Amino acid sequence: MNTKDTENKMGNKKGRSIRFYIFASVAVLTLSLLIVLWAFHSIFLSAAYKAAKESDINRAAGLIADNVEMEEIGSLINQVSKEYELCASVVSIPEGERLYQSHVLSNCILCSLNSNNKTLVARWYQEAKANGGEYTVILPREQFKDADESNEGEVSENCLISATVITDAEGKEYLLLLNADIEPMSALNDAVRIVLTIVTIGFVALAVIIGFLLTKYLTKPIEKITRSATELGGGDYTVRFQSEGPHEIKVLAATLNAMTKELDKADQIQKELVANISHDLRTPLTMITGYSEFMRDFPSEITPENIQVIIDESSRLNSLVNDLLLVSKLQSGKQTINIKKTNLTKVIFDTVKRYETLLSHREYNVVFVHDREVFINADETRLLQVIYNLVNNAINYTGEDKTVTIRQDVAGDVVRVSIIDTGEGISEENLPLVWDRYYKIDKVHKRAILGTGLGLSIVKNILMLHNSRFGVSSEPGQGSTFWFEFKIVNDD
Repeated sequence: MNTKDTENKMGNKKGRSIRFYIFASVAVLTLSLLIVLWAFHSIFLSAAYKAAKESDINRAAGLIADNVEMEEIGSLINQVSKEYELCASVVSIPEGERLYQSHVLSNCILCSLNSNNKTLVARWYQEAKANGGEYTVILPREQFKDADESNEGEVSENCLISATVITDAEGKEYLLLLNADIEPMSALNDAVRIVLTIVTIGFVALAVIIGFLLTKYLTKPIEKITRSATELGGGDYTVRFQSEGPHEIKVLAATLNAMTKELDKADQIQKELVANISHDLRTPLTMITGYSEFMRDFPSEITPENIQVIIDESSRLNSLVNDLLLVSKLQSGKQTINIKKTNLTKVIFDTVKRYETLLSHREYNVVFVHDREVFINADETRLLQVIYNLVNNAINYTGEDKTVTIRQDVAGDVVRVSIIDTGEGISEENLPLVWDRYYKIDKVHKRAILGTGLGLSIVKNILMLHNSRFGVSSEPGQGSTFWFEFKIVNDD
């Protein structure tokens, strides 16, 4: 699928973009804040204002009641009235005569009290006596004028009346009336409503600006990454992801760049693998075809030597196919192993004996160094493959002395088997790569002296199935040492 097809496919399934979610989040946050502000105005502001006025009027009543015996009680009433912005009146009980009065507010209810209002004053006195000496009520100014007890009407947010019964030293009772005007609450509400309207418009405008800037800041790098990812999906492994924007997007870009680099490397390895396998398949096929045609055209050349060449190349071809299938099974996890007690020393010794016969005409020398027999738990068939492949690899890369050394070293309950060659060695950066299929240090594919070129990959996967530690150490010009370790079991 090419890049355009990918884009079309993605376009057909297009859902809501990140811009939508950012704007939606900002809108929800802004709406929530505005709801809280308007709820405070509608629900809490009036209640808070009333509570503050009630607190003021109660403090004023307490202050006057505590100092009722003062000679300058009239001055105190005037002072308290101005401080708390209220009107005060002291009425004698039961006469209903005004003894003191302070007029601070305009259109004060208490100032309009007359003889027609005595029944209302008497009621306030009775309510205060029944309520422990204090009584508070809110009355509408319009209904209070020339009012008696029959026209109080419903409670309205207008005038706050406080009635407090006070008693002097001689037991004489008085009714202290305080009037706090809460009518300014309407003006305050109007002012707050105007302010909230302005704040709402400002919040909406600010939300739009923030949403726009935020989406631009967040979506621009994401859109670039998306375009680059589309190109990567189209097979362009040279694409690079720009690292900009928030930290998380920078980390994502860095991760994708690393992934792209690995994909590019894997693509190159895959191409090399195909080329190398093609080379190794073509070489024996070419020789088999060539020798077969040669003997067909020249019957006199049908000799045991020529037939042996065909047999040898067929065996090599069969080995290559078997190794490819084995690697595939090992890497897919389909290959199982049969663990049992195995004489490791004997397996290595028998292997070395076979190599002496196999390599006698090529002057290669395989040396086995050990000091005791060691038993381990392993799949003997797969263990033999490990040793064969490591020895084959060492023979293919050993130096001019054509010597390969196998060491069996015991340390505590662990045995380490090392296969040592005297070849050119491997640089440090290439050491982790030698276990890959067909990996070549010099990138020049050569026909192996022994084996198929897949040996180290087979070794790696078999040892991983055994949960065995393994590795390689090497320095350029000093040869290489491949090793693996197993736990020793008792020889019972």
